[in-house]
Amino acid sequence: MRRKRLGLPELVAIMGGFLILSGMVLLGIAVLSLFGYLNLGILLERKYLLMFAITMIAVGLFDALSAITIARW
Repeated sequence: MRRKRLGLPELVAIMGGFLILSGMVLLGIAVLSLFGYLNLGILLERKYLLMFAITMIAVGLFDALSAITIARW
């Protein structure tokens, strides 16, 4: 039995949902830090800086990949 492959519309919907979720999380972090409930300076310490940088690069690359996919759709 052959597996059904995802079509482009399903892939676009999955990427869009992930981008909305990650955008809501990033906006929530920004609001919490704006009101003083979250100290983002902790992420800039040497201990956590590499993890923070890799996460931001991964989100940026996924955003660019999804933009290309959505533009082709």
